[in-house]
Amino acid sequence: MRTATAVTFAGFMLCVATQSFAAEPTSRPQIKNYETPGNLESKHELGCIGAEKLSNKFTPADLYKAVSVCGKQGKNKDGALLFAVAGAYGRFDTLRVGDKSAHQAVTVLKMQAFDGMTPDQQNAFKESVSKTLGNPDGLAAACKEIKRIGPPNYHPRYMIQHGLAAITKTGTEDGLVKDFNAPVAWKQSLDSYLRCPNV
Repeated sequence: MRTATAVTFAGFMLCVATQSFAAEPTSRPQIKNYETPGNLESKHELGCIGAEKLSNKFTPADLYKAVSVCGKQGKNKDGALLFAVAGAYGRFDTLRVGDKSAHQAVTVLKMQAFDGMTPDQQNAFKESVSKTLGNPDGLAAACKEIKRIGPPNYHPRYMIQHGLAAITKTGTEDGLVKDFNAPVAWKQSLDSYLRCPNV
């Protein structure tokens, strides 16, 4: 009798489990990945470049890729400057791109840059950034260089195409904030992201 009950119970549990697993695929939400043209797009293969080759035509998508190259090559001082420029330009772009969901593009690019390095390379790079930008002289030198290069001189398509508005076709026609004040935003980017001294 016990054996028959145990077999019946086991059969019932198997039936419930089978029904649960059979129903599972239809009850799970279907996830669709949308990729819009220009999303996180890099148009310049920079390699690990020094300050003399920097241009305000390079987007954070270009610059963070270059950061990764510098980290892999152990040229962390050059990489630290590229990292600072990419961050300042990314902050500027978040101020001028209207779709807030697009602003996470900078975080994704930063993650991709570090994913391209080994853990040891990441640690060495982070230490270099801390030494370079974490002391007054190093920060002043980086800020002076960034001010010399000037504010971004490109359309931030890499970011605009990363947001929901690019998929839903909403927002402004060019994706930018109406009546955007570039000089104020540039100062704000340097002040809030890098905390640049007045150099």
